[in-house]
Amino acid sequence: MDRPGGPHPLYSATGPDVPKPIGIETSIGDLSIQSKGDCLTTSYVDLRSDTVTKPTPAMRRAIAEAEVGDDVLGDDPTVRRLEEETAALLGKEAALFVPSGCMGNEISVAVHTKRGERIALDREAHMVGVESRAITEMLGRGYHFLEGSDRGRVDPAAVAAIAGSAGAAGSGSGEAGGRIALVEAENTVNYKNGAIYPLERLRRVRQEATKLGLPMHLDGARLWNASAASGVPLSDFAACADSVMVCYSKGLGAPIGSALAGSAAFIQEARGVRKMFGGALRQVGIVAAGAIHAIHHHRDRLPEDHRRARRLAEALAAIPPFAIDPAEVETNIVIARATRDSGRIGAFIEAAKRRGVLLLALGGPDTIRAITHLDVDDAGIERAVAAMRESAAETWGTTA
Repeated sequence: MDRPGGPHPLYSATGPDVPKPIGIETSIGDLSIQSKGDCLTTSYVDLRSDTVTKPTPAMRRAIAEAEVGDDVLGDDPTVRRLEEETAALLGKEAALFVPSGCMGNEISVAVHTKRGERIALDREAHMVGVESRAITEMLGRGYHFLEGSDRGRVDPAAVAAIAGSAGAAGSGSGEAGGRIALVEAENTVNYKNGAIYPLERLRRVRQEATKLGLPMHLDGARLWNASAASGVPLSDFAACADSVMVCYSKGLGAPIGSALAGSAAFIQEARGVRKMFGGALRQVGIVAAGAIHAIHHHRDRLPEDHRRARRLAEALAAIPPFAIDPAEVETNIVIARATRDSGRIGAFIEAAKRRGVLLLALGGPDTIRAITHLDVDDAGIERAVAAMRESAAETWGTTA
């Protein structure tokens, strides 16, 4: 619906247009093909997200045996261990457990910026497509969209160009919004097939931000995947930002939780903001134990997910009417676009569901997204390929 006087209140951005929301990563519907038993087994191949994984038996034991205390009072030894290990892996002074990646990103915005200020980032960043209500309505911040991105990876020249834009750092309120006070990058890039930043590009983005006196935040929800696929240490990627968020509940397969890392002073302030957000927990060691197990036992297997995602992308490229470049699938995210009759995407997803494969319409009205993870093996991928081939034939009358 058009609104008088400007764009939708969820957005506060420069430029002639405002991006359309990409779609919230939830799926509501009858999952009757799932059968639950003592081991929570399923009869479908669930590719909606890598957040759908079930804890392994070993992870469940670690959770059940976790030593706990009241973390609000600083008494939980297991979450302290998790925070210390995460900070060490990222090369930061300290880390803070948070219930979700979104909360971690939003805490970083609250610490780095003030109400009325703006974040410079790619217009298709997760922080825009999913987190805009919290950032604009709750925190009162706005966006400055950086042009010239390559598959969601910010162009260092666009950061340098902030110096000449309205609302540049130190220039007051600006003509089209508040002062630009933070640069944000996302690695991997969710809505661009899990694209990885080349380390040198990310370093140049940081260098340009530093020249302008701007802090930088890294949304590293799947930084584990970026490191596993590229061979770049986590700490090298994290060194490009003042703060970094990583998720335990995505590729690593833990049931709950993320972390925010940075300097000791930053984390001290972030702890207070987490409390304000309602994110301080009591005996959080129960879930922290699952994250510790995931870090120790699930990182080395991430290349398996990447290999399976490439197999899925290669198969989709051969199924009309989908278009995808398998070479762009570097990690575990596969996004394919229907080149005609895109209004049939919903019917295709339902057809795949009847064949025991769950997908999401995400990234645009003509796209589907599939994410590989530790609960989908090679046989599951082949089942998904067969189901998608049959579902495309049923939906569009095409054959591969």
